[in-house]
Amino acid sequence: MSLTSRSRRAAALAAAALAVLGVTAPGAAAQPQTVKSLDVQGADVDPPVHPSIFGTLTVFGIYTCTAPAGTTVPVSFSALQMMPVAMPNGYGHLPCGPGVVDAPWRLTSFPATDVHYGYVTVITDFDGTLITDEFTV
Repeated sequence: MSLTSRSRRAAALAAAALAVLGVTAPGAAAQPQTVKSLDVQGADVDPPVHPSIFGTLTVFGIYTCTAPAGTTVPVSFSALQMMPVAMPNGYGHLPCGPGVVDAPWRLTSFPATDVHYGYVTVITDFDGTLITDEFTV
């Protein structure tokens, strides 16, 4: 038996053994890929006047999460407003599934007395990825 035929025989035996054990070779069964993305499109403040009594900042946009149905993806934001300084933040979980593509999302901060209208810098954490945006609210 030559080295080439020995190698082929060994590969065939290994493939047969893996098949008996229920293990497939890499690439044999295509697994659906999970896609996760988030686009922050804007922010709103409520009430839109200062000084407010417990105002909130809402960040919104669209997201995609094709992980298996019933799973969620964490999302949070921290924001900075100047003059006067305000640092609203919020967190939540967005649902995933095969049909969750370009779905709308909204996340509202905890109420705070210093949230106001004007310029805001928002840092959003989507499943461990940081996204920075600036808006006028």
